[in-house]
Amino acid sequence: MTKMKKLFFALIGCVLLMIYLFVRSQREITITLGMFTGSNWDVYNAESYKVIDDAIEKFEKEHPNVTIEYKSGILKQDYSAWLASNIASGEQPDVFMVLAEDFNKLSSLGALMPLDDLIKANNVSTDIFYESALSSGSYQNTQYALPYEINPTMMCVNRDLLEKEGIAIPEGNWTIEEFYQICAQVTKDTDGDGTIDQYGSYGFKWQDAVNGYGISLFDEAGASSNLNQSNVREALSYIQKLKDLNKGYQVSSEDFDKGNVAFCPLTFAQYRTYQPYPYRVSKYSTFKWSCLAMPGTTANQKTSQIATSLIAINSKTTQQQLAFEFLETLTIDQEIQQELFENSQGASALKSVMASDSTKALLDQDAMSNYSLKQDVLDDIIENAVIEPKFKKYNNVIERCDYLITNALNENKIDDELVDIEKEIDNLLK
Repeated sequence: MTKMKKLFFALIGCVLLMIYLFVRSQREITITLGMFTGSNWDVYNAESYKVIDDAIEKFEKEHPNVTIEYKSGILKQDYSAWLASNIASGEQPDVFMVLAEDFNKLSSLGALMPLDDLIKANNVSTDIFYESALSSGSYQNTQYALPYEINPTMMCVNRDLLEKEGIAIPEGNWTIEEFYQICAQVTKDTDGDGTIDQYGSYGFKWQDAVNGYGISLFDEAGASSNLNQSNVREALSYIQKLKDLNKGYQVSSEDFDKGNVAFCPLTFAQYRTYQPYPYRVSKYSTFKWSCLAMPGTTANQKTSQIATSLIAINSKTTQQQLAFEFLETLTIDQEIQQELFENSQGASALKSVMASDSTKALLDQDAMSNYSLKQDVLDDIIENAVIEPKFKKYNNVIERCDYLITNALNENKIDDELVDIEKEIDNLLK
C-alpha cells in the first residue's frame, strides 16, 4: 500500500470516527427530572406516573437525541429533603417539581432559573394560564416556575338538607352574610331531644373568613403584618359567631358524611376522589350535593384558595433550551394537560383544557349521580382564586399564624390575644 493510500484511509477513518462521535453525542443528551410519587394533594392516586411517562415518551419522540431520566419511589414527605440534598451536592435535576412550601425559599436562594427570557424567546403566551396559577410560580415579579396542576377550594352544599328546610341553593355570587344566615337557619334540634343534631358548616376556617372579607394579612414586601386591624377582628369574630351556633359542639367530618351539615369547604381533589366514578371511593352517597365558589363580601370577589403544583428548571443546567422545551411539554402541551385532568385529581392550569368538551363531559358525568359541579362554576372559582403573598418567610409565618389564631379562637380569647399575636408575627418577619 502506497503512502498516499495509507493517508487516504487514515483520513477516511478520522472522518468516520468524528461522524460516529457526533452522532453518539447527539443521542446521549440526558435531561434529569425530579419528582415524587403519589398525589400532590394527599389523596389516593394510582396513576401518579402515567401522565409523566406519557409526556416523556412524547418528548423523546420529538427529540430522538434526548433521554429523560428520573428516580422513582420518592415520597412527597421525603421530597423536600431529597431535593435539598441534591442541591447541596450539586446534583440538582435539570427539571423538577417544586412544592408550594419550598418555592419562595428556592427562588430567593437562586436555585431556580428565571424563565421570563425563555418564555419570550420561545413565543409562549402566559395568557393561556389562569392568572392565579401562573402567579404561584412568580417571585418578586420574576417567573421561576410554571404551573403543572392546580387544586382550588370550593364550597360543597348539601342540596337535600337545604331543600328540606325550604332554602334556595345560593347563587355563585353569594355573600358571607348569606352564608351565616343559612347556617343559623339550619342549625337546630330536629328530633326534639334537646340536642342540636343539624349544623350549618364544617371546616370553614379563619383563613376562609379572611379571604371572604378580602383581607391581606401582610404588606406586599412581607415586612410587617396587618393582624391587629378592625377588618381582621371582624373576620375572626365571624368565625366565633359560626362556632357559637353549635353551642359548644365540635362539628366533625362524620356529621357532614351523614348528611347533617349544610356546607363544607372541599378541595377539587377531594371532590374528585370521593366520587363513585371514575374513582373507587363513594364517601358521600347519602345525599345530593353541589359546589359553589367560597362566599365573599362582594360579588366576583377573589375568595377561594388555590394550591398549585409547580415545575421549575435548575438554574445551573447545561441544557437550558431542552429543559425548557420539556417544561413546555409538561405544562403547556394541550394533549398532556388534558390527560392530566382525566387521570389525576387536580385541575389543569390551562384555560383551554378546563373549557374543553372533554372536561365538560367528565364533569357532566357527576350530574347523573348525587354530585354536581358545572364547568362554568369551576372556571369561575379558578379565575377568581386568591393569590398568596410571595416573600421568603411566608410559609413559616402563615403556619405560625394558623397555630396561634386557631388556639385563640378555640379558647375564645382572640380579642385579648390578637395584639400579642401580631407582635410575635412581626418579630418573625424581621
